[in-house]
Amino acid sequence: MTLEATKWQYFNGAENIDKISPDSYAMDQYYLHRPGNDLIQLALFRDYGSNVMKYNDWQDYFRKYQPPALVVWGKNDAMFVAAGGDAYKKDLPKAKIYQINGGHFLLEEHHSIVAKYIHDFISQL
Repeated sequence: MTLEATKWQYFNGAENIDKISPDSYAMDQYYLHRPGNDLIQLALFRDYGSNVMKYNDWQDYFRKYQPPALVVWGKNDAMFVAAGGDAYKKDLPKAKIYQINGGHFLLEEHHSIVAKYIHDFISQL
């Protein structure tokens, strides 16, 4: 919950930290410092296991219905590693998956390319 930890989330794995606006992590930090937010964040972290327990249900849905899927991933993200993005191919072989040279907050430096991927994906639906 420190500024250093917040900046790490933005900078770690980034291709070019000069493209990351200080406004982004400063605003995040402002909201992280709200009274009581530390307890909220800890509760979210503790509850993450309930998300993982749903993976089989989501994978079953993907295999059965084969929804169109666009996955854009920061290949250097230390929290959601590149293999997680590639794993969608197992259940969604037609998914469009892009691994971009960036970290967790990929849009901070690569918003233009991601917007193009989204535009192209939607145009093909």
